[in-house]
Amino acid sequence: MIQYIQGITFINTVVTIGLFLGLTLGSFLVFKKSYKHKANLFLGLILFYYTLFLLPPYLYGARLLEFFPHVIRLGAVLAFVAGPLILFYVLACTQEKFEMRPWLWLHFIPFAFSLFYDIPFLLSSGAEKYAIFLNFVEHGTYGRPPLEGILKVIYQFIYFVLALSVILRYRKHINTTSSSIDQAYHRWLIFFSATLLFPTIALFLIAFANYDYIPITVLMVTLLLFIFGVYVALLFKPEIFQAFPNQMEVTTEEEEEKRKYESSNLQDGQKEKMVQKLLQYVETENPYQEAELTLAELSKRVNIPTHYLSQIINEKINQSFLEFINSYRVEAAKKMLASDKYEHYTIIAVAFEAGFNSKTAFYTAFKKFTDTTPSKYRKSFTNSSLGKVSA
Repeated sequence: MIQYIQGITFINTVVTIGLFLGLTLGSFLVFKKSYKHKANLFLGLILFYYTLFLLPPYLYGARLLEFFPHVIRLGAVLAFVAGPLILFYVLACTQEKFEMRPWLWLHFIPFAFSLFYDIPFLLSSGAEKYAIFLNFVEHGTYGRPPLEGILKVIYQFIYFVLALSVILRYRKHINTTSSSIDQAYHRWLIFFSATLLFPTIALFLIAFANYDYIPITVLMVTLLLFIFGVYVALLFKPEIFQAFPNQMEVTTEEEEEKRKYESSNLQDGQKEKMVQKLLQYVETENPYQEAELTLAELSKRVNIPTHYLSQIINEKINQSFLEFINSYRVEAAKKMLASDKYEHYTIIAVAFEAGFNSKTAFYTAFKKFTDTTPSKYRKSFTNSSLGKVSA
């Protein structure tokens, strides 16, 4: 028996807030034009979808479900929509000029079959749906075949893995093409995918535990966590709901093969000339001082195609693009920290002057290239100066 608590309680109050946020945030993301890029549309639809899961137990607890019986099982009916929406959200965040190409609509074929299967339930009366829900509360089952729940679990997990693979590819992409990484974007996608994994686990438990109270609670808590997480992100990092920086370029298989072929035909002499050209430009023009420098921008300036530029940095300099640029930034920071001219600069001011865009990125890179911290490095020169004066 499922134990839904009726009346005004702390739990029901939290669910009320969650539902309100889910509906208002979903509407904001879908319809607010100033924020409306494709990713927000999918995120708003995901919020609506999870809100549908919370509505029936909430309305039952508020003694209102018999007046709105047609919301019963809508979340389950739309279960095969969630996976594609999750994947499309991640793709829209990470891919440059993401479009809903015709083949992407094929992801909704399982939903079409599921919808056809659920037509008898959808066409049943409100009284019949309410009676089915009461049976669920009393006996913990909707009377659906176990295979249906298992298929939904497998389907959700497949899309979680697909979304995670895109996130990891994006992480690799920004490491190889950007000279500054705002971890908030990557962490948001990790939170997004991780939070969505828990409902999948809850659905797995439900499929094999016959709708026991614990997995139902896990499902509701994780859906609320996701809704509150979106709200907190919107308050403290609104940039996440605009276009992601340094998105991946979508290329066809033919273009990828062409690039690989061209790269493999690059001779050592050509590579050496490109390396010299690159090093001369970086050391004379100091582009590393620009915090938002990207591989594509540097490619334009030195007139070397991006795939060639990435290749020679990897093969001839044995670094990623991020490591290559940060090595110059660290050297510039070391000179400033050791110079009396910059003794009035704070360490973070030195970091920004060298081209870093955050204290964390600066400390991480500095420790990597020097095996010490900026403050200890500066202190060593200060102590040396004092020693000379004393002598």
